[in-house]
Amino acid sequence: MTAYYLTASEDDEVKKWLNESVILMEPVINPDGRDRHSHWANMHKGTPPVADPNDREHNEVWPGGRTNHYWFDLNRDWYLATQVESQNRLKFYHTWLPNVVTDFHEMGTNSTHFFEPTKENAENPLVPKTVYRDLNGIFAKYFEKALNEIGSLYYTKESFDNLYPGYGSSYPDMEGGLGLLFEQASSRGHVQESQNGNLEYRFTIRNQFVNALATLRASVDSRELLLKHQKNFFNDIVKQANQSPTKAYIIGDAHDHGRNRAFWEMMLRHNVEFYHLQNDITQDNITFKKGKAVIIPTNQPQYLMIRSFFDRPTTFADSLFYDASAWNLALAYGLPHAEIKTSFSKGSRVVENDVEIPIQKITKSDYAYLIDYSDYYAPKALYHLLKNNILVKVASKKFGIANKNYGYGTLVIPVKYQKIDADALYAKLSQIQSETGVVIDAVATGFSSNGIDLGSNAIQTVKMPQVVMLVGNGVTPAEAGEIWHLLDSRIGMPIAKVEVTNFARLNLNKYTTLVMVGGNYAGFDKAIAQKIKGFVGNGGTLITLKTASEWVIKNDIVKEKLRESRADSSRTKPRVAFEDYPNVEGAKQTGGAIFEAELDLSHPIAFGFTNKKMAIYRNNNTILERTVNPSGSPLVYTEKPWICGYVHRESLKRISNSSAINVAYEGSGRVVMFSDNPNFRATWYGTNKLFLNALFFGANINTVGQFSAEE
Repeated sequence: MTAYYLTASEDDEVKKWLNESVILMEPVINPDGRDRHSHWANMHKGTPPVADPNDREHNEVWPGGRTNHYWFDLNRDWYLATQVESQNRLKFYHTWLPNVVTDFHEMGTNSTHFFEPTKENAENPLVPKTVYRDLNGIFAKYFEKALNEIGSLYYTKESFDNLYPGYGSSYPDMEGGLGLLFEQASSRGHVQESQNGNLEYRFTIRNQFVNALATLRASVDSRELLLKHQKNFFNDIVKQANQSPTKAYIIGDAHDHGRNRAFWEMMLRHNVEFYHLQNDITQDNITFKKGKAVIIPTNQPQYLMIRSFFDRPTTFADSLFYDASAWNLALAYGLPHAEIKTSFSKGSRVVENDVEIPIQKITKSDYAYLIDYSDYYAPKALYHLLKNNILVKVASKKFGIANKNYGYGTLVIPVKYQKIDADALYAKLSQIQSETGVVIDAVATGFSSNGIDLGSNAIQTVKMPQVVMLVGNGVTPAEAGEIWHLLDSRIGMPIAKVEVTNFARLNLNKYTTLVMVGGNYAGFDKAIAQKIKGFVGNGGTLITLKTASEWVIKNDIVKEKLRESRADSSRTKPRVAFEDYPNVEGAKQTGGAIFEAELDLSHPIAFGFTNKKMAIYRNNNTILERTVNPSGSPLVYTEKPWICGYVHRESLKRISNSSAINVAYEGSGRVVMFSDNPNFRATWYGTNKLFLNALFFGANINTVGQFSAEE
């Protein structure tokens, strides 16, 4: 409607807007979700329309219309840029660097209309206060006037926030612009009853349309102020960078170039300048290798974005968060990094061609090939080997051979045991190497210089996993979508997605692995619990995340324990004002913080990792006690685990020394329980492999917690 109005109007004010501004419109940022929702509403429209909230039109089926194809919320992805829609949007955004960005959303039917400013004390500390104090205040007057004229109710300052830089309304604040959020009560169809009377779709459009015009009016009236703000913003950033004791950041993993390349790609999407190393550098007792690490100078226009990549906030003006309270991408990617506070030298600037998969020629062998499993894309190589019916074995112990040391999880591909000849095997391995970037070494002997030989029983055959994941009502769409996206887009591996309503009649015999992400499984009866327990007992692998891990414990599928909070039922505890109670209780939730855990590198769940300490993202209060089996908790939170983000002191006590992953056994199978989500928003490259290892190697762990041996 806004596009039509601007195109068709002969109004003098509209002509002024068109003459004095460039208006960029992105009418469909989420075509998949929009199509799902529109089709549903139109398919169930009544004549006359039905306003009853219980009508099918107003209750869209799972996963709903909010998300994209992979069930990702794109309004959380500007900063992370893991989805193709966001990646293309950022290209467009940085071509224009707009001064004002409007972000139109919907909220609950019984609400009214929201415009900024957002909740007090919920502003990004890196963004200049002038954005929130001055620009927001100026624009709010225009929105107030526009909605007053049509008699629409509205509110400000009570909810939402600008802390997280990944919203469409907060990312522009980091780029010298003004991001503006609008939230309109949604009719969830054509018309629906609400506490404010029948809410019609056309009314919701009118409110958004009126504020779209008010934004244009405010922008053109404030044109010189906005241009001055953008100029001063970047000038001030350079001054901040010059005054900062941190002159550069250095980051990179010597063992995992797959994650390095992924981090480089992310920075390029945000127009960050960074450079190759001229030589190896040792900083903070970490050796950064030339070719495997980069240096990021702080003195550049994207200084705020760079700071956010490495920022570790621990103090907050508020204890309630609309989304995450920590978004350190260096920790999310799990890459070693350090600050440089002295002068430094740099090599050539990293460009897009540098993130392409390196082409390496494999030496042909007539005996065996080895793949160091530390690269992020090693699981992709493993899947494609298995898909091509190539015999692959995995080492549960370290060894050295042909003047090179190999760690836990090294893949072994013997030549003579294959169904294809040596030449065909070599050709297939060369293809897989070119597609994944993993290094494939040729060896001419199975005799090791140290550790086990290649014929050891500690090197076992890996079988192709057949994976099914539960989806549908009660299941958290985002967590299921993250796994679908991970396997689909990065591994190239299919996964069966089965509705919970169809699970009772599903034949589990064709699957080796069942995945249950977080959600509400209260609708599963005892018969379903027994079916899952039987699947595990017969040799299956069950992988659970967050509340699904709680469900398997509470339904006696495993004999593990949750670390429960100690409820204080005392009638003598301090009174809380009625209006403050939601805030007091809400502050106890862990809405998104980062913690430290310690990994057992020898455990199959940890294959490919080289550092014992790792960062974990947590946005829930599922806390596992360590398993009775001494080797059954491969990842445990440290005694002082808090790194950054908000966490309530009571929650922190419970998290300390708890288990992040438990492996429990039932019959000849096992349950791999995650207390957290290792695949959060497709950004936690540092923990993805924990989940992938559970898929590929779970079946190789036997009931005493050791790697299983062939009969």
